[in-house]
Order: sequence, then structure tokens, then C-alpha cells
Amino acid sequence: MKHLYRNILLGLFILVLLVLPTSCVVTDELTFKKSGYSSSAFDFTVEDFFIAVLEDFSEFIPDNKNTSLMDAAIGDFEKALRYSTTTNSVAIKKLNDNAYNGYFNFMNLDKLFYDLGAGNDQSLLKQKDNTLTFFLSMDNYNQLVPVIPFLADENFEAFGPVYNQGLSKSDYLEMIGFMLGEEGPPAIEKSTITLRIATPGPITTFTNGKKVGPNLYEFSFPLIDFLLLAKPITFSVSWT
Repeated sequence: MKHLYRNILLGLFILVLLVLPTSCVVTDELTFKKSGYSSSAFDFTVEDFFIAVLEDFSEFIPDNKNTSLMDAAIGDFEKALRYSTTTNSVAIKKLNDNAYNGYFNFMNLDKLFYDLGAGNDQSLLKQKDNTLTFFLSMDNYNQLVPVIPFLADENFEAFGPVYNQGLSKSDYLEMIGFMLGEEGPPAIEKSTITLRIATPGPITTFTNGKKVGPNLYEFSFPLIDFLLLAKPITFSVSWT
């Protein structure tokens, strides 16, 4: 049973970190153009602890025994990107057992999220004129679930925000320590997601995050903020 809990949680980590377009350190840089295709370039590195836990399980081992769980998850994400009608130049490269990077172009952000399963009226990541807004709360969490199908699995739900509303960070980490062992809580606490936005014009205003260059904005948040979702994870950035 302890092994099953580990498998469930780490599967959730991989899927969440891949889409919010993964201590795990994830960096995704979106470069917006005034016309034509915009682009996304992302890197993620997974701590040895997570790799070891993944390899300790057989529940979700791919049919191809020569394919690792990480490679299978990355491959599925790449297929989803290639399936979208608004993307091109999709490429994901494995750097080593712990690290990957990738790149793709996209013409329409709303269409991309629609193709990934968020629906016509998704409010997760929106671009309107010269403003980009990200907003994730319990009110629109259901839009994320189709994008990351394992979030709907009854086993995964027990570790996500739906089942853990009102749980404090310390209580959550204590639970993880019981299930994953003493390495679990610090590994989660070190896991972060960073989104960088390269704008086609000088940045004028932004909320949360920070401006790191005339045309570059950065927003980071800890993975545990997503797992608990006690308050909305949100930012906006505008440019000329």
C-alpha cells in the first residue's frame, strides 16, 4: 500500500509539472510575437529521489519494458502537443535520466488549451490584446482536469486540492512524510514551477511575480501551492 501511494503521488507530480507548462524544477518561457507564431521553450529537472520512487513501482509501467515511466509521460505530452491544430515545430529532447527540454510554436493560446482538453471557455491562461493573465483556483480547477487526466483518477484525487481543502501545509507534509518517508516533504518543498513571459513590447504593468528585464516577466510558485490550492495562483502582465 505504501508503494501504491508513492506511485500515485509521483504520477501526479509528473503530469502536473508537464502541463503547468517538473528537488523538481520546471521553467517554461513563453515568447509572444506581435504577429505569427509565438513559442514555448521549457526545461525540467527531476530530483533523484523522485526517479527512484518512480522506478520502484510497476502499476503504471509502460507496455514497452524498455521505456521508462518518465519517457512515457514525456512522450504522451509530446503527442498531445503534436495533435493540436495550433502548434508546429514540436520537439522534446532527453538530456539525461533526470532532465528534459522542449520547444514548440503556437498560433492561438486559447485553441492550444482547448486542444489539450480545457474547453472553449477556459480561464486558466488567457491573452487579451496586450495582456496575459493566469488564474487557477478551486473555481476553475475542473478545467485543468481534462488536460491532466490522472487528476480525475480516484486514487490521485486524494493527493490533490479537491480532497485537501482546508488542510494546512504542515499537516499535508506530515501526511506525505508518513506515505513517502522522510525524503518526501523536503523534496516537495524544493519543487518549484517558474513561468517566464517574453513580451513583444516593453512591459507596462504586472501583478505578482517580477519584471526581470524590459520585455521579460517571471512568476514562480511552489508545487505545494498547487497541491493544496488554498488560495488562487494568479498573475498578469501587460505590455505596449
